[in-house]
Amino acid sequence: MKNTSFNKISLLTVAIILMLAACKKKEYYLDGGISRQSEAELKMTAYEFLASRPNHVFDSLVKIIDLADAKAIVNQSNITFYAVPNEGVMRFQRRFSPSDRQAPRPLVKIGVDTLRMLLNRFIIPSYNVSLEQAVVDKLKYYKDNNGDSLNIYGKGGGINAGSSIQTSAFNMEYEHRKIKVVDSINYVSGIQTHNLQTANARIHVLTPGSNFAGGLKLKYFRVNDN
Repeated sequence: MKNTSFNKISLLTVAIILMLAACKKKEYYLDGGISRQSEAELKMTAYEFLASRPNHVFDSLVKIIDLADAKAIVNQSNITFYAVPNEGVMRFQRRFSPSDRQAPRPLVKIGVDTLRMLLNRFIIPSYNVSLEQAVVDKLKYYKDNNGDSLNIYGKGGGINAGSSIQTSAFNMEYEHRKIKVVDSINYVSGIQTHNLQTANARIHVLTPGSNFAGGLKLKYFRVNDN
């Protein structure tokens, strides 16, 4: 009888742990995408979706959109949006500070035209690029919302010879190509969450190690010290 009660408690504990793990995964938007979204989220605009996250992972990106008066840009119909989380925006802000001991430059002190230009680099207009389509394409060239070049790589899902077992997860990489007239380098970022869907956009969330600067060098950025 005692063992039976203990087993019931153990099973209940395991169930609770699994439920908490599932909730945490959803809260932090690790891969899962569309299957983990509610019907209400699917009806939101891209801006509404980013602004409504309970874990506030896109607060800095939402502030950029507000400062750049760019809500219409991220809410335009049929786009793919590579969303930079707070850590990636902070990495961009710290580029203006000579030392990690100094406070990062406030977003309001960075030129609006710079913020808007960088935001456009993470948007593919007129395409809804899913992870599945990217894997089929393997490598496809697109134009961002500035008209500059970027590549999307779909990969993974390898199969062992003589077996039907998949050896790796499907994933996608975002690569912004070097622009001749702007001092930059090829910028590549991985993605932590694929296939989030809103009423107007498919959103892929870049990893915390991403950078909103997107490969552009510091001397190109306009700042506002007024």
